[in-house]
Amino acid sequence: MHELSEAFKSIWRFAKWARIESQLSKKLSQFLSLKRSDINHMITTFEEKIEILREKFFPSSSQANVNDIAESFISLTVSFNSRITEDEVKQTIRWVKADKASSASDISNKALQVNLAELISVLMSLFNACVTHKYHSKQFKKTQTIVLRKSKKSDYIDSKMYRLIALLNIMSKALKSIMIKRLSDIIETHHMLSNAQMRVRCKWFMILTLDLLIDQVHTVWDCEIKYVIFMLSLDIIEAFNRVSHVRLLHTLKMKRTLSYIIEWTCSFLKNRETSLIFDEQISDMCKINADISQKFLISSILFLFFNASLIEKCEALKIKIEVLDFVNDINILVYDRFTEEICKTLSKAHDVCAKWACTHDATFASEKYELTHFTRKSKRFDMMTSI
Repeated sequence: MHELSEAFKSIWRFAKWARIESQLSKKLSQFLSLKRSDINHMITTFEEKIEILREKFFPSSSQANVNDIAESFISLTVSFNSRITEDEVKQTIRWVKADKASSASDISNKALQVNLAELISVLMSLFNACVTHKYHSKQFKKTQTIVLRKSKKSDYIDSKMYRLIALLNIMSKALKSIMIKRLSDIIETHHMLSNAQMRVRCKWFMILTLDLLIDQVHTVWDCEIKYVIFMLSLDIIEAFNRVSHVRLLHTLKMKRTLSYIIEWTCSFLKNRETSLIFDEQISDMCKINADISQKFLISSILFLFFNASLIEKCEALKIKIEVLDFVNDINILVYDRFTEEICKTLSKAHDVCAKWACTHDATFASEKYELTHFTRKSKRFDMMTSI
């Protein structure tokens, strides 16, 4: 407002915008053209852009080697009422933001919240039917996905310069929220995941992760023997897009997850569809071959199960090593008196990660590897030693 008051013309531009354009919906970004990576050719038609974006954001299904998976399954031996209660439904519906964008169903979040008293019995019957039959409705799996430009990029001819926003069915979000809460409670009650696995878990926040890292570093530093600490940070490329259903469901079984949650999860992952929205046009529905989406909170929890075996294998090395897992970011801490020994240990841990990646169709981004040193006296150790 100060800038407007200093320039006479700016005031009238602002007044014109407020009178004419302020009430209009903002137009989505226009795609002028996109470039294919395999051919030196610019794509300009809507249909060709759709193909490029689908290849980028919804890659083909995982091809993990699952020959080592056994068929044995031991269910969780606890008493648990699978019936969804009225309080669970009310709490979940009220938790959703009232004015958040809705999906193609055109049922707004606010409409459900205002009419919740009249609809509660219907929603309970619907959700309990899904749980009883271990089924995630086909309509719940249909979404609309808006393609937007990433901010402050110099060139937008590459599909990597765009991001997605998924418009989800509110009833689907409500059911998933209930299942997330139940799965989270089971994880913590029965200690299904390692304490090294962070994020999206009940009462596990980013600040707690940093506190744990600091505590580990200071614990090592306070030892009578003077140690140096190296931390190798690894990042899994397109982690959420390449999760193997078979591997994930097998891990859920081996972790003794309740059978109805496993079977509902299996239904939740299958036969998903979405349409893409950009250039003020909407594409036809297409199958989503990606296994789980990073946009869903439940997917982050499922990914913790997917890479649980990697964390367990690293921790099983029984050497001076600690692991911190922040979903698809793996941090391996090793301490010793000699940097040469640390590098040998990190090499062993990296070999474990590489073997795990081969059987889980995962890829670690070597260009994103980071090696961090923690020491109070850098001159005492050879900090130039490499892995």
